[in-house]
Amino acid sequence: MPEPEDNGRLDDESEDVLVERLGHTLDGWRARIDELWVQFDLAGHEVRDQVRKRIDVTENVYLAARSHFSDVRRDAASNAKGLCDGTEKLLVDLRHMYESAEAAFRRGRSE
Repeated sequence: MPEPEDNGRLDDESEDVLVERLGHTLDGWRARIDELWVQFDLAGHEVRDQVRKRIDVTENVYLAARSHFSDVRRDAASNAKGLCDGTEKLLVDLRHMYESAEAAFRRGRSE
């Protein structure tokens, strides 16, 4: 599965481009989380207990980022740049949680 876009951005990036890029990045993360759920559902029971909590936390971070992004779209006329920065920070947290869940899943599968 392709990895979501990198979150590094240029200072001169327009707010419209930034908002569009964040939307695509979040869509990519949704697809990756969904794929991890599919792999989880196919895994044995011994893996499930170890990984379920991590995927749940990962999904909660995704939902927080998506909610924050919705605020960006609603507040685009006011302070979109600040809201986008907050969304990007949540995306960093999302990447860490996803990698943690994926690593736990892989460890559980190899045991």
